Amino acid sequence: QSSRRVLVILRKCSMRDIVILHENEEWLKPLYEAFEERGVTPKSWFLDEGVVPFHNQPDDAVYYNRMSASSHTRGHRFAPELTKLVLTWLESQNRTVVNGSQVLALEVCKLSQYAALQRSGLSVPRTFAAVGKAQLVEAARQFNDWPLIVKPNRGGKGLGVQKFNQLDELVAYTESADYEEPLDGTWLVQQYIKAKSPVITRAEFVGQKFVYAVQVNTEQGFELCPADACEIAEKFKITTRFNEHSIIHQLETFLRSNDIDVAGIEFIENSQGELFVYDVNTNTNYNQDAEQRAHVAKTGMGALADYLIALAG
Repeated sequence: QSSRRVLVILRKCSMRDIVILHENEEWLKPLYEAFEERGVTPKSWFLDEGVVPFHNQPDDAVYYNRMSASSHTRGHRFAPELTKLVLTWLESQNRTVVNGSQVLALEVCKLSQYAALQRSGLSVPRTFAAVGKAQLVEAARQFNDWPLIVKPNRGGKGLGVQKFNQLDELVAYTESADYEEPLDGTWLVQQYIKAKSPVITRAEFVGQKFVYAVQVNTEQGFELCPADACEIAEKFKITTRFNEHSIIHQLETFLRSNDIDVAGIEFIENSQGELFVYDVNTNTNYNQDAEQRAHVAKTGMGALADYLIALAG
């Protein structure tokens, strides 16, 4: 006990600060707990509005970007834009940044994700992009593969993802009071993958290395936020099925190629057994209830805390 306390004190003295850039304190609670178990207290940098002192020198610390594409759903409309400025400043001063500005660019643009995934040899659903209500309908008409999925290019948590069985349904939606433009004005019209079973798989990576995969039941819809705060733990089940699968190695290569340190990557298996990757979440959360049921050797937040501590040491 006493030797462990001495090691913690020595580590604290030699460590740089760990600074978490974010816009949602609720999602950080499990990470704070993991740090507390390790005798480390990170700093929180809440980004919504603020000033970036570009010509000043930032503190020499480890900066971990946890900005989310869904920040606007919590009233933080320009948080990603501010975070981009902050990350640009930090990178210009050669500070240690986890999930930097190029990663944030992928977080807020699904079409950019698909381009990067394809460059790494991964399969993604056939997709058209459209800006404008009339162009959404025209894109679906040209796409002509029903049913299809319509989703915002910048979304988060599965919000705004809808399935349409025929063109008339989509037209009716665009003419209804429920229609709402995506935040960046861009819709994606996407191939509907008929799943082998009503689940998707989300593979979690920390330090560009695989931690575990979780199956998510999709029978109740597309909103698949894994955070404990979302209160849908019963949808999540950790699986070992893909632990030695080639897709995990492909995804690790993709992460290295794009300098992505931390991510949860979602893919779906069709009825022929083909795997399609459709979402890269660089602001990843972990479901503690699923972790406890599976008795995982290391939790997602534990792996993340260990990774950041190693960088700061």
